[in-house]
Amino acid sequence: MSGHTQTYGHLSTDEHVHDHVTEQGEHIISTDAKVSDIGRWLKRGWQDMAEMPGISFFYGAIMALSVVLVYFSFRNNPIHMFTIATVFVMLSPFLATGLYYAAKQLEEGNKPKLLDSMVSWKSNAGDIGFYAAVLGVITAAWAIFTPLLAAIVAQSHGLLIVDPSLGLMGFVLSEAGVKFMAYFVVLAVALTAFVFTISVVTIPLLMKDKNIGAVQAMILSFQISMENKFVMAVWASVIAVLIAIAIFSLGLGMLIVMPLLGYASWHAFTDLVKIVPASQE
Repeated sequence: MSGHTQTYGHLSTDEHVHDHVTEQGEHIISTDAKVSDIGRWLKRGWQDMAEMPGISFFYGAIMALSVVLVYFSFRNNPIHMFTIATVFVMLSPFLATGLYYAAKQLEEGNKPKLLDSMVSWKSNAGDIGFYAAVLGVITAAWAIFTPLLAAIVAQSHGLLIVDPSLGLMGFVLSEAGVKFMAYFVVLAVALTAFVFTISVVTIPLLMKDKNIGAVQAMILSFQISMENKFVMAVWASVIAVLIAIAIFSLGLGMLIVMPLLGYASWHAFTDLVKIVPASQE
């Protein structure tokens, strides 16, 4: 891999690019992003929402309903609630697969269909399934670990370390809750940051180029994140803030945030990654 200035297809001659050659012989070009690009990704995502209101509402409503169900199911069990919220964040790249598909179809001049978007993973089921399994293992390990963390921090074997009737705020404001949250936040941020780096372009890349395997796509995603450390950190922070707002609005914000981020993530991918046809090499 190297960074240099070169022309590939429609890349401009002044773009700083990095070469990646996969084990399958695929030639991938990644470009350096700017913080200002994030606003453009979100703007294009918003435009996609306007073009596809039905699909956007469907995926947003599913996530909104999920937040509501989690809240009312676990409002007296804050540790489970925070664990599941983190799991949702880590799984969001996979959950947005249908939105990536819709944005891809729109970009190609086609009219996206909801039913097609719901089964879009079938276009590369093996690799997308493997990637989903990796996320599943990570989130399962996290779900097992957090109750153990609570028991260690609070020196208790119970999952609820305060009176359940006090609810979420009673937990957060308790001495044990404050100690738990301090450790939880640090570890959750570290883990979700890792998941973000191996996910930021993985599914879009697997949808765009079926010759690239899941492992190679995750490696490329990590490399591209490292090439754009600051921009990716800002992008991850924007995603985290928007998701937090959506969750704290009792899921209502998910009606907008989920499709917006899904579409914007597709446009981030198309800006960051170019697949070089063999004829141009």
